[in-house]
Amino acid sequence: MVHNHNLAVFVQSWHIFFGVLGAILNGLLVLLALFKSPMAIRLYSKLIINFAVTDLLACLLDMFIEIRMLPSPNEASLTNILNGFCTYFGLTTCTIGLSLYLHLLTHSLWSLLISFGYRYVILFNSSLKTKHVLITISLFYIPSLIQAATYWTNFVDRSTILPIAKRVYPEYDFETEPGLLTGITNLFSVSATYAILHMTLPITPVYITIFILRRSISKTLMKSHSIMSKETKAVHAQLLKALTFQAVIPVGAWTAIYVYFAMQLGLIRGVIFEYLIFSTVIFLPVFSPATYLIYVRPFREFLFRTFCCKISPSAVEDKNRTRFYTQYDHSTTRK
Repeated sequence: MVHNHNLAVFVQSWHIFFGVLGAILNGLLVLLALFKSPMAIRLYSKLIINFAVTDLLACLLDMFIEIRMLPSPNEASLTNILNGFCTYFGLTTCTIGLSLYLHLLTHSLWSLLISFGYRYVILFNSSLKTKHVLITISLFYIPSLIQAATYWTNFVDRSTILPIAKRVYPEYDFETEPGLLTGITNLFSVSATYAILHMTLPITPVYITIFILRRSISKTLMKSHSIMSKETKAVHAQLLKALTFQAVIPVGAWTAIYVYFAMQLGLIRGVIFEYLIFSTVIFLPVFSPATYLIYVRPFREFLFRTFCCKISPSAVEDKNRTRFYTQYDHSTTRK
C-alpha cells in the first residue's frame, strides 16, 4: 500500500496533542464561565458554556475516532479508515462516535451564529432572559441532533466497502491497513444526503451573516458611545473582539470542505489529502476557547493571577506585573 508509516504516526500524534490541548482549554473555559463570569456577561456565559462543552466533546471524539477519509471520485460512495481508540470497541461504536463528532462541528457553527446574534439583539433589548437563550440554543441544535441520530446508520462493515475501496484505490493494499475500514455505499440516501448538505451548505451564508452582524454591532457601539457606561462598552468590545477572532478560526472548515469536494471530483488525490480533511478541522475546537481566555478580561486576569503569580520570583514583581497589565487593559479599552 502507498502509505507512509511516518506520516500516519505524525497524524496520530497531531490529533492526540491538539485533542488533549483542546480538552484542557475548553474544560478551563467551562469552569471560568460557571464561576468567574461577571454580572455584565452572566447571561452570555450560557452561550460560552454551550461553546466550550461542544468543543470539549469534539476534541475528545476527534482522538477517539481519528478519521482518514477516502472519497470516491465521481461515485456516490465514501470510504473511511478510523485509527482512533474507538477501534478497540468495534464498528458500531466507531460509527456512532463519528456521527456524534460531525454533529458537534455543525452545532459549533450554529453556536457561533447565535453568539453574534445575541450580541446584536442585546444592544436593543436588554430584557432577554436565560430561558430565551436556552430555547434558542435548543432550536438551533435540532438540525445537528437529527444528523447525529441518523448519519451513523449509513456506514457499512469492512466486507461491504472493501470491494469499492479496492476498485477506486487499486494502488492501496487494504489488507495491511491497521485501521478500521468502513464507509458509505450510497451517499444519495436521505440521511447521508441530509448530513452532507447540513455540513457544507450553511457555512458560507452563516459567515456572511456573521460579518454583517459584526459590522452592525460595531456601528451601533460607535453611535451609543456617549450613552453606555464605560464598563458596558468595555465588555461589548472584549466580547466582539473574541467573536471576531472566532469567526476567522473556522477557515479550517472551509479548507476541509474544499479538499473533500476536490477529491470527490477527482481533482486531487493522495494520502496527505486523505488525512488533511480532518487534521485541519481540529483547529476549530482547540483555538475557539483561547479567544475567550485571552480577550475576556475577567477570565484573562484570573488566569494571570492563578498561574503567572505562582511562578513569579517575588510578591513585589507580581504586584508590578499586575499593575502593568491593568494599565494596558484600560488603555486598550479606551482605544
